[in-house]
Parts: sequence; structure tokens; C-alpha cells
Amino acid sequence: MATAIRRSSLTDQATQALMTYITENGLGDGDPLPGTGELAATFEVSVPVIREAIAGLAAIGVLKRQQGRESVVSTPNASHLSRLLSFRVAHAAVDDESIQQFREVVEVGSARLAAANRDEHALAELDRALQDLRGAEGDEALHVADIAFHAALARASSNDMFSLTLDALQPLLHRLRRRVWSGWVDSGGDLVSIVEAHATILEQVRAGDIEGAGKAMADHLAQARHGLENPPRPAAD
Repeated sequence: MATAIRRSSLTDQATQALMTYITENGLGDGDPLPGTGELAATFEVSVPVIREAIAGLAAIGVLKRQQGRESVVSTPNASHLSRLLSFRVAHAAVDDESIQQFREVVEVGSARLAAANRDEHALAELDRALQDLRGAEGDEALHVADIAFHAALARASSNDMFSLTLDALQPLLHRLRRRVWSGWVDSGGDLVSIVEAHATILEQVRAGDIEGAGKAMADHLAQARHGLENPPRPAAD
């Protein structure tokens, strides 16, 4: 047992050392690392420890291993964070209310920044996303189009943290949207008002109205909260 703990500690230290090495040497996407033997000598650990550290960094997207070649630096994307968040949520019993609260804070800010930083490309993307939302047929297509609109809004904010976080949360947000939509419909809500809420958000973003965009998003999220707090009726036997 003591040997295993020691080995794990060395691997953790080597992992941190590799990350520091990448940063201090300004390595970016596609840049190769030195060979495992050279790295082992540099950090004064064994080659197996370096290999374990590389495997761990590859698992989270920091490195990319290539058959018969040295590992190269990579930039983690939303899928890596998404897997981590999904696992964390599943094991920490994070409920839909917590995810809704997160949306009410983050997406209002995203809309405000989109109004401040939007450009023609971002507005065109939002226009397309809104049209997809208007033309969505069936619940699943609606949820996909809804997520796409909010993702486009995050990109319009020109803040990568919004895009990365919301992209990573897509599986959880998809789950929330299904529940919210069922509650919304069962309590008398309709699709038209949801689509128009998105149209109002886009209108305020296009106008560069920061306060108006934030309010429009808050109003839309109030619709989501209404659906969340009115759970769907159980199906008849």
C-alpha cells in the first residue's frame, strides 16, 4: 500500500511538472514534447512515472498521444469539461433547480455582453439560430435549436468562458430543457411565446441595449422557471 501511495504522489508531481513545463516553454497546439527518457531525466523520475503523467494529461485533453511518435500539446475542448461536469453532477446529486439557478446568473450576463460586443457575424448566426427555432418540428428538434441559440449568444458575448462553460453543460441543459418544456406545456404555455422571447433577446442584442438584453433573457428564464416549478402531469394508466 505504501508503494502505491508513493507512486501516485510521484505521478501527480510529474503531471504538475509537465503542465508547468508546457506553460513556461510557451508550447501550443501541435508542439511536441521531448521524449519520455529526456523528460524522466529532467524531472528525476522513472520513465513509467512520466508515461502515467502523460496518459493522465492525454485523458483531459492537454496532450495528444500518437502511435510511434512523441506526444504533442493539445487544447482541451468543451467535451473534456462536459464529461467532468456530468460525472460530478451525477455523483454530487446536483438537481435541476441548481442548474436553473446557474442559468439565471450566467445567461443574463451572457446576453448583456452579447449586446455590448455583437458584430455582424454574430448577429447573422443568431438570426439563423432563431429561424431554426421557429421552424423546429417536434420536441427534440426544439431543444436542439434552443441550445443552439443560447450557444450562439454565448459566442456573441466574445467571452470564451461563456462558450466553454455552456458547451460543456449541454447534456445537463438538454435534460433540464426536457423537464422545463413538459412543465411549461402542461401548465398552459405555448411555443409561440417561447420563440418570441428569443426574438426579443435578439432584438435587444441587435440594438446594443445591454440592460434590455439582460432583462429579455431574465424574462425568458422566468418562463423556464415556470416550467420547472410546474412538473408535468403523470401519464394516464
